Amino acid sequence: MTKMFGKFATAPGRWMQNVIRQDIEQSNNSKITTDANGNAVLNMNNKEVRDSMQARMKELAAKR
Repeated sequence: MTKMFGKFATAPGRWMQNVIRQDIEQSNNSKITTDANGNAVLNMNNKEVRDSMQARMKELAAKR
């Protein structure tokens, strides 16, 4: 009985994880992605972000 209750209690959490993952997958074209905890990272799969990052690295390397 306890195991059955545990499965029902964790079901909403699993469902929300699937919803969150779908939201993240759908935002692959954006420059910045955020996870469920609000942590933001640059989306290196975005061409504009990659090009901008490469240009900045070249600029910094030229100053050495």
